[in-house]
Amino acid sequence: MEIVVRVPGSCGELVQGFAGGEPFLGTCPIDRYTTVQVSDRFFELDGLGEKSQQALRLALARLGRSSFPYGMRLTSELPRGKGMASSSADIAAVVVAVMEAFGESWTPELIMDIAVQIEPTDSVFCPGIVLMNQVNGKIYAHFSQVPALHGAVFDVGGMVDTCAFHQQENVAEDMSGMCNAFRQAMESGQAERVAQIATESALANQRLLYKEELAQIWQLGQSAGAWGVNVAHSGTVLGLWWSADRDAVEIHACAERIARTAGVDYLGLVSLCSGGVEVRR
Repeated sequence: MEIVVRVPGSCGELVQGFAGGEPFLGTCPIDRYTTVQVSDRFFELDGLGEKSQQALRLALARLGRSSFPYGMRLTSELPRGKGMASSSADIAAVVVAVMEAFGESWTPELIMDIAVQIEPTDSVFCPGIVLMNQVNGKIYAHFSQVPALHGAVFDVGGMVDTCAFHQQENVAEDMSGMCNAFRQAMESGQAERVAQIATESALANQRLLYKEELAQIWQLGQSAGAWGVNVAHSGTVLGLWWSADRDAVEIHACAERIARTAGVDYLGLVSLCSGGVEVRR
């Protein structure tokens, strides 16, 4: 038996804040992945961190089982502690791998229910783009149409503990207007407007998690024709976003120059993609 499960990570969030006192998050899934392999040809658990092991235990408990009789191997293209949904992707991939190994059905709702028991989550495992409450897992809206955007990902350095950040988050500022504008832009498929709203959210988040390099990177990005900038609201990465019509080689060259000028790490080119879980047997 061989099962491979793949879940995308993210470049932070397109939007994040509070509306009516409730938290909201607009997912930003990208084509960088966590992959979990299940096999009866090996029997060790390899590459699973603490949260992945917790997801394994919770998934087994749902099935009334206490042990996993196969091998499981987790690999990831997502760095840890940067705000790229590495833990959410790991948790989702492990949960689905367990269900698939035992021939059991699963849904995004099942994954969400398990994930929020572990930490505030990013629903990169839900198809499309999702507007959600990242603390309790409630989905406010699904958007099947993904804006056609190419991005360059930068890391300003350090690590952020997501759970600790959410415990300290200030809910004073209401961002209902931003949340509604995001809904409208997604529903109408306005990629440039989505990038603009992401920029507003990134700048507003400076009062919660300040990124010294953000203003300079956005200024340089605008000069290079970028439509917008977004951030990991509880992480260290940010993304500059261009029209998907822009040549990737040109974006790559621009991004390298921007990283050198701003003194940050350039993590490569990505595309905004649909969230969801891929399973291959």
